[in-house]
Amino acid sequence: MEIKGYTVLLIMAVIEITAQFLFKRYTDSNLLRILSMHWTIYFGLFIVSIINFEKPFMKLMFFGTLLNFTAIIFNDFKMPVYVSEILTDVEAKKMYLQSGQDLIHSLLTEDTKFKIFSDIITLPPPYPFPKTISIGDIFLLLGVFVFWQNAYSSVKQK
Repeated sequence: MEIKGYTVLLIMAVIEITAQFLFKRYTDSNLLRILSMHWTIYFGLFIVSIINFEKPFMKLMFFGTLLNFTAIIFNDFKMPVYVSEILTDVEAKKMYLQSGQDLIHSLLTEDTKFKIFSDIITLPPPYPFPKTISIGDIFLLLGVFVFWQNAYSSVKQK
């Protein structure tokens, strides 16, 4: 199964990983202004989704990306996160998100716009990695699931 423009996805992943790595190491640098542009990776995701839009999994991924990008763009280019009381170290997580030490996330507050698209769905234990995800993340994960199902089916038929 061919994905047109898949190298753009690889480049965007490298940019995201590099930005997060550098952000954690050089928080007092002018580099932060450049790193704060990490959200531009969404344009790559949109482009690849659009040129492959005939594939059902790409429609799911496009929609998930659109929902997440909406929350990010309207909230100072960071994804707001609801910190549920069922998670461990609730206060520490809230303080961390409020401190600005996270390149891509912020704390969900009363001022958050498009709360419904923010990270508001908590995956509690026994899930092995308790965290909070968004509706957009669910569509992205469904897109990945459909992709793997299609890839498996096409390999199995050969």
